[in-house]
Amino acid sequence: MLFSFLFKIFALTFRLLNVIKMRLFQNIQLIPISRKSIPPWRDYKPFFAPLLQKRRIALILLCAATLQVVLISAGLRGWQCPIHSTLGIPCPGCGLSTAMALLIKGDLQSAIHTHAFAPVFLFAFVLMGIVSILPENLHRKAVLQIAAIEKHTAFAAYILFGTIIYWIFRLLTPYL
Repeated sequence: MLFSFLFKIFALTFRLLNVIKMRLFQNIQLIPISRKSIPPWRDYKPFFAPLLQKRRIALILLCAATLQVVLISAGLRGWQCPIHSTLGIPCPGCGLSTAMALLIKGDLQSAIHTHAFAPVFLFAFVLMGIVSILPENLHRKAVLQIAAIEKHTAFAAYILFGTIIYWIFRLLTPYL
């Protein structure tokens, strides 16, 4: 039973990784036209910048995340993870609110132990908050700059990929 469960998790993860790979490496020529190397993410479509472009959505996400972290910091129960409550396994984001609350309190070691990607997501939420409250002209410039950086580096895809790998590692650690 455990083996079939782990097999299903790996199958779903490989499907997700295939989608990420196809999104990152779409339209890549096997033989480059020029001598310059063609980065595999040249056709990468940004994910984070379009989210920042829509201020309402960004502010709603930011408020929901802030409320969750405040509830956890106050020792109250925040929203329960629907995946963990229904399936009994933690999702890739389980522990992220607790880890961000620990980071805000200054306990870096416990935060990293709770969820290794907490500093990355806390930085993303702070950036989201700053960009969302900027005046319109600065907001537009910041979103364009973030989109250019994201298109050049594909950092959102790498963070997603790293979070999935970290999640698999966390699932398998008790059994190793």
